[in-house]
Order: sequence, then structure tokens, then C-alpha cells
Amino acid sequence: MGKPQAAFDAEVFSRTTSLFASKRDTFPPDAVEALADDIARRLVSANLLGPAFDIPVIPEEDISAFCDALIQPDPQVSLHFIENRRAEGLTRQGVYLSYITAAARYLGEGWEEDRLSLLQVTYGTGHLYALMRALRAESHSVQHHALDNRRYALFATVPGEDHGIGITVAADMFRDVGWEIDLQTCTDHEALIAHVENTRPHFIGLSLSTEQRLEALVRLVVGMRIIMPEAIIGVAPASKVDPKRLTDLVDIDLVFEDAPSACRTLDRLIRLRG
Repeated sequence: MGKPQAAFDAEVFSRTTSLFASKRDTFPPDAVEALADDIARRLVSANLLGPAFDIPVIPEEDISAFCDALIQPDPQVSLHFIENRRAEGLTRQGVYLSYITAAARYLGEGWEEDRLSLLQVTYGTGHLYALMRALRAESHSVQHHALDNRRYALFATVPGEDHGIGITVAADMFRDVGWEIDLQTCTDHEALIAHVENTRPHFIGLSLSTEQRLEALVRLVVGMRIIMPEAIIGVAPASKVDPKRLTDLVDIDLVFEDAPSACRTLDRLIRLRG
């Protein structure tokens, strides 16, 4: 068989599964359940690849075997399952369209029909999300290169926050040095996810004013990652929020200390990607 189109990023897979384990250990069951439900629902409906592709026909027993691998505590079981399918010649598109979406549907139905426990579903959705994150984007995507050098970013407050003074000031500072900033404050979760799906930002800055909104931040970032896996996502926390706690729990790339340093960091990333 020919070489698969894209390799797994083992580091991203390991980090993402570790983050998800931290979420299971930290948040109450209802928050973990909501997160698992979000992942299963969004992976079923997400436009993961843009244009339509031919969908490989995968036997039902193979999907079932994949789901059995997903719900194991050890994340390597599901990773090895997909690595073996890739070695057999299954493309990245085939993984997304025939395995990931089918498994997301299976996990969601299994939870609704009481065939799977909450623990099994959280293992399964966490590993499924990590697999999605670990599949590298194709290196010659026209859309990816067309957007790389734009100084455009989405700035938003975490849903549930009642003011956005800090992020509004930061947006103005970015605009003063030539950035185009799409500012969204006091926007609820579903509306903000829909906005990301419509605008497809490659740079996202989020404002977190209190640790009480940490669950909302985690849920928001996961939803954004499913829609825009390659987006650079940073968080500007309030002074009382521990940055290490953020990076231990939230699937983000950066913690911003202030607007000037954030601007310098994003400009440097644009230069590197260009």
C-alpha cells in the first residue's frame, strides 16, 4: 500500500488524552457528561474536511471493534487501531468520514440507550477527540496557506461572563497596530461556536475573568477545536487565575499575559507559518 496521506502527531495525541484525563478528575460528573455529549454531537455533524469526499465503506464489525477500543482506559488501544488501518492504506479522509463520525454516533446512541456507562462514554469521546486532534492537516492545503498571513483574529469572552472591558481594550490595541479583530462579548456558547464555524478564524483569543468560568472555557475550546483543529487558541486570564491550571486542563496553545506581548507572539507565529 502507498504511504498514508498524513501521520499521527503522537505528541498532540498524548497531550490531548492527558488533558482529558485531567478534566475527568477535576470537574463534576454533570460537566464531564456535557463535554462528552458535545464531542459526540459535534463530531457527527462537523464539516471536518471541507469539500465532500468519497466515503469508504467500512464493515459494521470494524466500527464496533473501533468503539470497543475507544472505551478502553488506555488511549493507546484506539491509537493503535487507527494506525493499523492507516498502514493498510486508509486515508486521513477515510479515518474522519468512516471511523470518527460513525464512532461519535455510536457513543452518543450508546449513552442515550444505556448500553454504555458515563465512564465508557467519557473515555471514548476523549480518545476520539484526541485522535481528531492528532491527525495532521495535509501539508499542501490551499485554504490553509491562503489564510496563514492574515492579521485577523477572533477575540471573545467566555460564555457566562458579564463584562468584556479587558478584551475590548486589547482588541483596540491590536487594531491600532493593524490587526483586524472580530470582537464577540457576552455571546452564549452555541452562538459563539456557530460564529466560529461561519468565520473560520485561525487565531482566537479568549478572556477568562474568573476561575468559576473554567468549565465553560474548557467546553468552548473543545467545540472550537472540532471546527478549527489548526487554530491557534490563547487565553488571557485574570490575575487570580493560575496559568498552570489553565494549561493543565484546557486545550490551548498560549496563555497571554498582556495585549502587547500577545500581539508580538501572534505576529511571530504569522511569520513562522508564512
